[in-house]
Amino acid sequence: MPSQAHVALADRLKDVDDLLGAHGAVTAAHAANPGRRFNVMGINRGAILLLSAHLEGYIEDLMEECLRHVNPSLSGEALRRGFMNPTADRIDEFFALIGLKKPTKNATISWQNCDNARVRASLKQLIETRNKIAHGTQETVHKGTVELLHRHVKAFAVRFDEVVARHMTTILGGTRPWP
Repeated sequence: MPSQAHVALADRLKDVDDLLGAHGAVTAAHAANPGRRFNVMGINRGAILLLSAHLEGYIEDLMEECLRHVNPSLSGEALRRGFMNPTADRIDEFFALIGLKKPTKNATISWQNCDNARVRASLKQLIETRNKIAHGTQETVHKGTVELLHRHVKAFAVRFDEVVARHMTTILGGTRPWP
């Protein structure tokens, strides 16, 4: 069973699904004229911003959930304020606070045709693209990029959840934090 943070992420990612659906609706109107669609760039850029924000929220929520399992009176609010732009290195630094050493470099955070180095590169690509968009660069983002990063965020969260759950099981003396 996934963490509550993962359940919330899955719900939030429906926003990106909605944007991809809107992309399809806009481009369907031009189906008779094949080729790249330039009137959907805002949808693609918006999807990147949401993907990054939802990934960041997932990481913060997961840390909060971990802290509550250790001690229900602990709050991660101060930690959340200092966490932004969830690159692999920043995620590693964040989870080092609960004794988890470089979790994004865990070999289990990979999947078919995407080794761990590629996973880390995808996180980097997402955050760098997000930063360019958020800071005013007219970054060109294609639907295929959004779809790829969307799949990678979902797959990363499944595997990261498990890495964190195994670590928390050790901290909690054998009790799994989320069944």
